[in-house]
Amino acid sequence: MGVSGSGKSEISQAVARQLGWRHIEADQFHPRENVERMRAGIPLSDDDRRHWLDALIIQMQDAEAAGEGFVLACSALKRSYRDRLRGAVPGLRFAHLAIDHATALQRVGARPGHFMPTSLVDSQFATLEDPSGEPGVLAVNAAQSRSAVVGQVCAWVRGKPLEVEIEEAVDLSAQVFDSANKAGARLTGEPIYSGGLARLFDRLTDHLMAALMGFMVLVVFGNVVLRYAFNSGWAGAEELSRLAFVWLVFVGVASSMRRGELMSFSLIRDRFPKAARLLVDSCSWLLVAVASGLSTWGAWQQVQFGWSNASPVVGYPVALAMLPVLACMAVLVLLALVQLVNVWRRPPSSAAVVANVTVD
Repeated sequence: MGVSGSGKSEISQAVARQLGWRHIEADQFHPRENVERMRAGIPLSDDDRRHWLDALIIQMQDAEAAGEGFVLACSALKRSYRDRLRGAVPGLRFAHLAIDHATALQRVGARPGHFMPTSLVDSQFATLEDPSGEPGVLAVNAAQSRSAVVGQVCAWVRGKPLEVEIEEAVDLSAQVFDSANKAGARLTGEPIYSGGLARLFDRLTDHLMAALMGFMVLVVFGNVVLRYAFNSGWAGAEELSRLAFVWLVFVGVASSMRRGELMSFSLIRDRFPKAARLLVDSCSWLLVAVASGLSTWGAWQQVQFGWSNASPVVGYPVALAMLPVLACMAVLVLLALVQLVNVWRRPPSSAAVVANVTVD
C-alpha cells in the first residue's frame, strides 16, 4: 500500500514472484467511471472506491479459496479502506511503502500512459492516513532500491516472530465489535446480494426495526409510569408490545440473512474438499428454501384464519401477528434461492480460524 508513485505495482510483482504467490493489481479493477475521473484529475470519493474495494475482496477470497497466497497492490490510503479489506480477509497484512512528496511527483511524472496524473498526487497525500500502530503493518522506506524494499518485505512475510503474532491477536480481541460497521469484521458469511436494492432493503428493515423498538419502549415504560405514578394504565400496552416484538423478530431475521449475519456451524463442512463443500452448501440452501416455503404456506393459512378473529383487548385482527411471519418466510425463500445460485457462481470458501487471546 501507499500513495501513487511509491512503487506498489513493481514491488508487489517482485514480492509475488519471490514468494510464488498470486499477484493482484488493484488498478485493473477500477470501474471505467473511476478511471475517467482520475484521467480528468478528479480525486475519487469514498463512494467511488466502495465497489472497487468489493472487487478486490472477491479477488483475494478467490485466491484463498484456491489455497493460494496472494500479494495485492492497492493504495488503501484510509484506515476505513484497510479495515474493510481486513474484515473480509482475516489475517491480511499491509506493507506501507512510505515516500516523500517530491519523489512521488517525480515518479508519477515519469510514468508514460498511466491514468493517474501528477495533479492528483497532492490529493493522495491529503487522503493518506498513516497506518503506523495498526496491527500487521510494516513501514518501508520506498526511496531505497527495489531489491532492498523487496528483501525487507519478503523477510517480514516469511519470518513472523511469535511475539508479533500474540500482539496482533491481543489487539484483535481488544477491538470493539460493531455489526453495523460495514468496514468491520464479517460475522459468518458474505452478504447474499449487494447493490442499490440491498441498500434499500437494509434501510427499510433498519428503520422498521428502530420504529418497532421505539414503540415497544414507549408503550411498556409509559405503562409502567402510568401504573406507579398515576395508579392507572393502558390495558392494551402488553398486547401491542407483544405484537411489535413478533414483527421485530421476523423483520430482523430477514435483514440478518441478507447481510450474512445469521449463525452458521461449518466445522465439519470446512474440512471437505471443494466439490463436497459445493454439494453440502447446495443441499443446505435447498433445505432452507423448502422449509421457508412450508412456513410461508403455513403463515398464509394462519393469516386467512386470523382475519375473522380479533385480539381480546385491543381488538386488532389476529392476522396482523402472522403477517411478519408470512413476509419474512417469503423473503427467506427468495434469499435462499439467490444464495443457491451464488454457491455455484462464487467458489466456496473455508472460514479462517482466529484465536481469541486474553491477557491477564
